[in-house]
Amino acid sequence: MMSTESERSSQVSLRDIVTILFKHQWTMLAVFLGTVTVVVLGSLFMDPTYEAESTIMVKMGREHIYQPEVGSASPAVAFDQERILESEIQILTSRDLLRRVIETIGVHKIYPKFDEAQSKIPPVEASILQMQEDLSTTNIKNSNVIRVAYQHHDPSIAATAVNLLIDFLLERHLQIFSNPKADFLEKQVAAHLQKLDVSRSKLQDFKQRYGISSLTEQERLLLQQRQDLDTSLKNVKNDREGLKSKLSSLLQQIPQIPKLISLTSVSERQKVIDEAKSNLLKLRLQKQELSTRYKDTSRFIKNILNEIKMTEAFIKEQEAQLSDRVTKGKNPVYQELEVEIHKSKSEYRSLETRAKEISRHIAEVDEKLAELDSLKKEYETLDRDVETDQNNYAIYLSKVEEARVAQEMDQLKMANISIIQPATIPVKPVKPKLLLNILLGIMIGGAAGVSLAFANEYLQGGYTRPEHLTRDVELPVLTSITYKT
Repeated sequence: MMSTESERSSQVSLRDIVTILFKHQWTMLAVFLGTVTVVVLGSLFMDPTYEAESTIMVKMGREHIYQPEVGSASPAVAFDQERILESEIQILTSRDLLRRVIETIGVHKIYPKFDEAQSKIPPVEASILQMQEDLSTTNIKNSNVIRVAYQHHDPSIAATAVNLLIDFLLERHLQIFSNPKADFLEKQVAAHLQKLDVSRSKLQDFKQRYGISSLTEQERLLLQQRQDLDTSLKNVKNDREGLKSKLSSLLQQIPQIPKLISLTSVSERQKVIDEAKSNLLKLRLQKQELSTRYKDTSRFIKNILNEIKMTEAFIKEQEAQLSDRVTKGKNPVYQELEVEIHKSKSEYRSLETRAKEISRHIAEVDEKLAELDSLKKEYETLDRDVETDQNNYAIYLSKVEEARVAQEMDQLKMANISIIQPATIPVKPVKPKLLLNILLGIMIGGAAGVSLAFANEYLQGGYTRPEHLTRDVELPVLTSITYKT
């Protein structure tokens, strides 16, 4: 029964709502007008607030390139636009910069209420907290632009504060991203230059001590010489083996030829003498040719001289035996074989001597190569030290130049932040917004009036219409009397 009555009492029709509104229309009107009046008067008598704004562009520059302190690695580019802009905003809104702005303008000008108030918080600290509330920074979407806005009752102070804040941001940015290491790098350059001179001196002393100009070139020349000597020795051995075979064949043939034969005429004997003289001439020419390449004490010269003497003695012997009568004498073929055998033996001895000489030269070259090989490790260590010190010196010298350029750019205040639009003195206040406040007052006043009307209806009790009584008591109404206040 109780739930049924509650459901009935909760049923409100549009007619009931209109009835309540008309019943309490004057109350609603009073609340509405009072609210609007208070809002309008408050907006009119409120101190106007002006907003000065400035826009700056943050360019991705040298500050955001990582330069390795050591080594020759290339600079690493670390461009993260969102993080870079957020970093600049944090610097912009830092307490140090706000403190500088407040101290430059003066607390008594920017926030006089804190200068006069008696508070446990120092006026500057209180001003910083207030300025943090009045200052707003916005990163414009899809750009490198930051909007800086500051609200104050004095338009000139608002513009001055924003411009000062931007100027201090530029200074602070250069301080944070400055690279004060030019002096340190110059000391490192001097140290590495001294180290390079020491390593060069050690390498030069090593070269002079062992008579080395270029180990690689000298090793190449010795290897080439060793190869040439090997080729020459191989050729000499081949020639010697050929002579050995030839000499063996001649020695096998000569016993089969008669040593003496009948000489029929002087002319035949003369022919042998002429051939011997021709051979003597060849030997002398060969001796003259060898004299241009070897000394007189060389075995080659001595061997050819022995052959010349033997040939001359042979000619004298033949000339002494020369006569017009027919006599017995040495067989020319036998003599020719003797000469050829003698010549082959001489050449064989010469080739043996040359082979020994070449072998001795090969041993000397091998000894030099072994010595170079033993010095190679030390030489390469010294040469590598020079190369390393040279590279380190060049790297630090390059870094010094970069640091000097960066230092000069810092001194010229060349930062990657550019002011797009400096703050100007605002003409129109941003607060209060009269039209907006009136609209809000109308909405709030209307809502408050309606709410108060329904509250009064609920608290007063009674029935506005006979139907409500019939619905609640479930009895017919005989008559109704209208009551007007």
